[in-house]
Amino acid sequence: MGKNLKTKKRNVGANMNIESIVRELCAYNDEQEWFEFKENWFQPETLGEYVSAMSNAAAFHHRKYAFFVWGVGNAPHEIVGTTFNQYREHKKEPYQNYLARNLSPSVNFSFEEATIDGKRVVALVIPAAEEIPTAFKDKRYIRIGSSKAPLKDYPKREIQLFKILSGRAETIETIPSKYQELTFAKLFGYYGSRGLVLRKETFIKNLGLKNNNGEFNILAQLLSDDSHIPLRVSIFDGETKASPLFSVREFGNSCILYSLDELLRYGDVLNLIQTDERNRIVERKEVALFDNNAFREAVVNAVLHNRWIDGVEPMISVFSNRIEIQEGF
Repeated sequence: MGKNLKTKKRNVGANMNIESIVRELCAYNDEQEWFEFKENWFQPETLGEYVSAMSNAAAFHHRKYAFFVWGVGNAPHEIVGTTFNQYREHKKEPYQNYLARNLSPSVNFSFEEATIDGKRVVALVIPAAEEIPTAFKDKRYIRIGSSKAPLKDYPKREIQLFKILSGRAETIETIPSKYQELTFAKLFGYYGSRGLVLRKETFIKNLGLKNNNGEFNILAQLLSDDSHIPLRVSIFDGETKASPLFSVREFGNSCILYSLDELLRYGDVLNLIQTDERNRIVERKEVALFDNNAFREAVVNAVLHNRWIDGVEPMISVFSNRIEIQEGF
């Protein structure tokens, strides 16, 4: 049984170029929920929980596989090599058998080894969950950022995951864009301005810009040179939307990253420094209209969590006594 199991698991990554995959993962600034880097770490029970969490995370993010990689540093992501032994035993049986026996439903994982820049690297290739979430010892886990957690502790994500696995979920990654003639020169410029490199050969795949049918999705539309979606700031001369509309500024119909940058800069214009004359003795105290950090965070969150699948952009309304920032509905 053990021999057959090992042969079967090898087939998972047989057609994968592990070196290419690891280099692509290293190009990310931060670890994503569907891959993890370690050097020599090994905790048998915790690793089983990671396999459950990452299999479910891969499905959640519409990835075919998740990757747990030994031999890469956390920060920066440099190839450092590893002494990790994927053939070790745990509780008097090969660890790979132990891991397979405790995963449900069965996961056709594979430990793959490669030499990169003269250094040994091991990658655990984990297929995405199918039909139902993957469990380890009958408990289901999920990745939240760089951490793993019991899936039951995040009911909204659990519901969404079940929808994805049943084929009922619609996301910006699955819904095709109405516009398929998309270009991405501004996206390359945006990344380049921050010292990041996008590879023309792989950026569409790495960023998940096409759905399973090979069509550009809504995410691709948002990141394209013309997103066809504006971000608007409405300024009212009063405390309600019934007040006279003083001004409307529009930032958009461009790569959403540039539109967001322009919108955040406009926040600096809105936040004119005022002078507080109360209790003045000698020095005047300059007071901002609002907390700029809070404003920026609220705007970024509204754009990040907006329901773009509905085709409605976030709403930003400036009143005489407050600013309202809402996700589109």
